[in-house]
Amino acid sequence: MAKQQKHPAVDAALGRRRTRLGTAWVVGLLALPFAGLAVSAAAGLHPGVPLVVTGPAALVGFVLISEMPTGRDRGRATGSLLTARTVTGLRTVDLSRIERVRLLTSFSRGGVSDRVVLVRDGDGVLLGLREQTDVRRVRRALDPGARSDVPPRVSGAAAAHLGMNSGGTARHTVLSWLATVLGVCCYLSVIVLVARAV
Repeated sequence: MAKQQKHPAVDAALGRRRTRLGTAWVVGLLALPFAGLAVSAAAGLHPGVPLVVTGPAALVGFVLISEMPTGRDRGRATGSLLTARTVTGLRTVDLSRIERVRLLTSFSRGGVSDRVVLVRDGDGVLLGLREQTDVRRVRRALDPGARSDVPPRVSGAAAAHLGMNSGGTARHTVLSWLATVLGVCCYLSVIVLVARAV
């Protein structure tokens, strides 16, 4: 069994900044091909030149969509606070103040490669959890008997993954796969159209 890392709780404001930083990195990487095409148009270069450089960066951006908010190891719990290390640094969510829970599914050539439970708390901090110990903590925190405030919004797929209802995740998986494929195809199509225009 892997030894649990000891992480200090992180201030909510810092956690929000790290959440926004992760989003900015993903958006920036995905925008690089378009910036490269704009530069090539202004400099009179062939549009293929910037795409060779910025294309791999965009691929990294797609990969980081699911990795940016996700804990890289098992989180450390202190009371209702759960802290885990993400790509942008440590983040702490308050499991007693969960506002929203969603399920993020990633794919590889072999099918479903990963399922991440995305938790956003009342302070606006977003943390993705894939370790089963952390997922069980979220499930216990969502128990109606453990809460006295307004119940959080939990997507149907997340509820099924957490064992909160008898429904499965098949519909979510199919829709996630379609959204992934269509999203990538539309993104590449727009890049091709812009490249032809310049």
